[in-house]
Amino acid sequence: MRIRTIVVGAAAFALLAGCGSGGGTTGTPTNGTQPTSTSNSGGAPKVQNPLDVKAFEADPCSAVTAAQIQAFGLPGVSGKVNTTSPGPACTWLGASTAGKMTPGLGILPEGTNLSTILPNKDATYQVFESQPEVQGYPAYLALAVDQRKDGGCEVLVGVSDEKAILFTFSSFNGSPKFADPCGAVTEFANLAMTTIKAGAK
Repeated sequence: MRIRTIVVGAAAFALLAGCGSGGGTTGTPTNGTQPTSTSNSGGAPKVQNPLDVKAFEADPCSAVTAAQIQAFGLPGVSGKVNTTSPGPACTWLGASTAGKMTPGLGILPEGTNLSTILPNKDATYQVFESQPEVQGYPAYLALAVDQRKDGGCEVLVGVSDEKAILFTFSSFNGSPKFADPCGAVTEFANLAMTTIKAGAK
């Protein structure tokens, strides 16, 4: 299951970047606000406080600190840049630890954002659902393949009208987060967004 789940997460990131579409599920929201304004093309919500994420594109693993990864349940796990992704990406390989989980994030490349993803979502993704905003930014739980029962989930967050970040999560039997992978990926997205908001120029 480990290899299959991680590969699906990477494939979903490639699919988002290549085809401009998305998919999602239900999870545990952190904030209760739903995106309302849809002034962008394709019905995408307009990002009211856009973030410049160039610093994190140069170093995607810096989007989550060591202290945050420890709080998430993966002490001592360092991020590894995913060089096969179509955009800047980082994965925290914790499947062999007591946490038995692997979170990750990928900043989608130029030309792929909520406005290009939403119009094609139904043709590409099994499930696509608007979710409560993540720290004031529009979010969608996005699944190219529905792996919730297998401990996997993904959330897409628009950080500006031009940029979006895909957060991925896979877990395995015995993980404390296996039963609610969508809650886990939302938790991870909130950790990353805290750092990104503080470091965005």
